[in-house]
Amino acid sequence: MKMGKNNEQKKKCCAGTQDLLHELETLRDKIAKMESSQSLCGKSVTECARSLNLLMQDESDGGYKFEDYFNIEAIQEIQDAFAEAANVASIITDVEGRPITKPSRFCSLCNDVIRKTPKGMENCMRSDASFGTDNPLKPIIRPCLSSGLWDGGTSIYVGDQHIANWIIGQVRTSRQQDKKTIAYAREIGADEAEYLKAYSQVPYMPREQFFRVCRALCLIANQISTLAQQNHLQAQAICRRHQAELALKESEERFRQLSEATFEAIFIHREGVILEVNKAGRTLFGYSQKELLGLRIENLAALEYRESMRENTRNSAPTRFEAKLACRDGRILICEVQERDMIFQGDEVRVCAVRDITERIESEQEAKEKEQQLIQADKMVSLGILVSGMAHEINNPNSFMTLNLPLLSDIWKDINPILECYYHDNGDFLAGGLEYSELRSFLPALLGRMQEGASRIKGIVNSLKNYSRLQPDELMWETDVNNIVKNSLSLLGNLITSKTNRFELNLAPDLPPVWGNSQRLSQVLINLIVNSCEALTDREQGIFVTSRHIPKENVVEVAVKDEGPGIPKELLSKITDPFFTTKRNCGGTGLGLSVSSAIIQEHSGKLVFSSEREMGTVARVVIPIAGERESNA
Repeated sequence: MKMGKNNEQKKKCCAGTQDLLHELETLRDKIAKMESSQSLCGKSVTECARSLNLLMQDESDGGYKFEDYFNIEAIQEIQDAFAEAANVASIITDVEGRPITKPSRFCSLCNDVIRKTPKGMENCMRSDASFGTDNPLKPIIRPCLSSGLWDGGTSIYVGDQHIANWIIGQVRTSRQQDKKTIAYAREIGADEAEYLKAYSQVPYMPREQFFRVCRALCLIANQISTLAQQNHLQAQAICRRHQAELALKESEERFRQLSEATFEAIFIHREGVILEVNKAGRTLFGYSQKELLGLRIENLAALEYRESMRENTRNSAPTRFEAKLACRDGRILICEVQERDMIFQGDEVRVCAVRDITERIESEQEAKEKEQQLIQADKMVSLGILVSGMAHEINNPNSFMTLNLPLLSDIWKDINPILECYYHDNGDFLAGGLEYSELRSFLPALLGRMQEGASRIKGIVNSLKNYSRLQPDELMWETDVNNIVKNSLSLLGNLITSKTNRFELNLAPDLPPVWGNSQRLSQVLINLIVNSCEALTDREQGIFVTSRHIPKENVVEVAVKDEGPGIPKELLSKITDPFFTTKRNCGGTGLGLSVSSAIIQEHSGKLVFSSEREMGTVARVVIPIAGERESNA
């Protein structure tokens, strides 16, 4: 019955999600259509602009006005500042040469002499009007058509419409008076003496410097033109946006109703900052609406998932991923997260749908763990049978050596006097291709080393048989920890020699016995020493095994220390978890330390790890002494 309810809820949840995604696609299509339209409100763009008080005239009339787009006072300040900095006169006129702004730094010759005469004023306006150009980035630089002083100018455009000229100049590029100046004074009917006096006060500027000032003017005027065009486009966009906002309200309301009805947590965020959250989201994570709004969405993720959560929220493409998220009460949920773009309240945002899949993942993980445990248990049983069989097969031929080598030693002792006598009477002779004088010196040592090697083989085989022999967990007795350490090392001699040049064994004498299973404790120590060997990256790094009695705690401690790279702090608490391993690619199963920890707990002890990066790792096995454990029991 419960299974049926769960399936029904899942179907409803999936259906709600599909409706939500469909609504997002509808919103996206509507916005695209609205933004591409030029007449959303049924009016021309010009009418929309008028409704926003931009005072624009119909485009077909070409009636753009400079003051429709610019704040004249602000432009006047810019013009005055430029004229002051560049030491030139400046003015902005319309395309007919009529002034729009007040003159800045006009010299007395132009302002008080030439422009005071009707002929001079007419010539000045004609000169100013001639500064129009199709390329606002290329200035016009030439002598004034009126007085002959050097002027420069450029055009100000809105889109492709020429609306004004910005003119600078009234400078001399030569310190010599031009004869034409007297003639021009007579031509416009100005007082010659007053004209010459004013002309002498006109600022002097080298031609190259004036050219640089004109180029700077072009860049400023072009930027102003660009801003004017953007203002024009913005006027159109404001009207379309207003209509789009009205059209979206109904869709957003439907979206809100769907998000409130779905079983999934829905978050709307902009660049990771939560703007809206539905009821399911508040219920799932245990936060109120006020607490969630303004919170960064990656802060809901567990620490190790925050970076990936942050990257996915910044991604512009639709994404689906799994992450661990933290509830307010500390619970960690495994969630499936879907992200995509949408338009919400007129802005581009991201919608994040979160589904709790913790129960499903944990069930799958539990099934996998059981399967792996069965596989590993089967491997261990097979390994034990294999080791036992191999030990038997090795022991048979080794018995020939252990039985016959003492006999060979006795034979040598018996025949050695005869050979010595023969040697003294007849001199040196060959035996097995070797001279007797050489053979008699090393043959006894050779037989002794062979016998020692055979004994070592026998010891290793017996240790393997003891290690692989199945013993009941409850089969425990008083045992010497130092003997367990030595027996374990007898199996690892070659591995240790191949991994490090510095292996130190420091066992405290007269340790009190512990109550335990020697085979299972040996399994723990072998696992710890093997891990230490695998952690080393250099043969000069060492491994140190020590044992000691701690009277205050009534325990015996065995410590295995290595000088490897150490274990990161974030992993140190996980290394005894079942199936956790950093060596998955090279065959690690993640069961060694988990099983070792369980064995030590069976002995009422504890397995403690400490580590520092680049300083190595220390594993401590702490077991109560026999009397202490019995009293605790």
